[in-house]
Amino acid sequence: MHIDFNLSKNILAWYDNNKRILPWRVNKNYDQRLYYRLLSEFMLQQTQVKTVLPYFNRFLQKFPNLKSLSKTDEKTILKLWEGLGYYRRAKNLLSTVKILANNNFKLPDTFKEIKSLPGVGDYTANALLAFIYNKETIAVDGNVKRVFSRILNKKDTEINFENFVKNNKNNLFFNNRNSDFVEALMEFGSIVCKPQQPLCYSCVINKKCKYFQSKKKRKKTKSQTKKLRKINILCYLNKKKTNRINKKK
Repeated sequence: MHIDFNLSKNILAWYDNNKRILPWRVNKNYDQRLYYRLLSEFMLQQTQVKTVLPYFNRFLQKFPNLKSLSKTDEKTILKLWEGLGYYRRAKNLLSTVKILANNNFKLPDTFKEIKSLPGVGDYTANALLAFIYNKETIAVDGNVKRVFSRILNKKDTEINFENFVKNNKNNLFFNNRNSDFVEALMEFGSIVCKPQQPLCYSCVINKKCKYFQSKKKRKKTKSQTKKLRKINILCYLNKKKTNRINKKK
């Protein structure tokens, strides 16, 4: 399955003008970027952004950097996590940070090594590779699956997303903004390519989106059918009226 246009160029252009301002989107020094991204990725697992925001800010006030977080204990972090749910994430976060502390707070730079950290699956490993090292990888969540599925007009169960990314590298990674592109895809899927009532008519890639083209075709066919039905009804009424006039004569 291939796409025949530069998806990243279009999505990044949209992202630059529409992205949300979120506290973990920082591109300053390595240490801060790693801490903010690590903390946010663990918190965002199965949790919405609006729910995470106050907890994220609260953590930064209590633990301003990875080093301070690595020195805390499980009881303290669970208390601070209280109300966010899925407490296993808090335990895994602390375990991961303590492992990184033994490596001079450096994140491994391979998928296999990152995935070996507590609580890190395929999605989080790919996200961290992109956000921290700007690697050519895609963190495939529900939003990203929906964008790809609609571009191809396929069910997500019909797509091997790992192969799709590999086969379309030239149209997915064309500059040095791989980190932004991963973020942009998720943002685009959340705001524009929504599960319900997607904003297809204002979408920057609708001319290349097979789902939208199919939707337009269905709408046109429906409109034509409705128009034809209306014509048939008018013809029927006119015929009926003519018959009544003829009978009177």
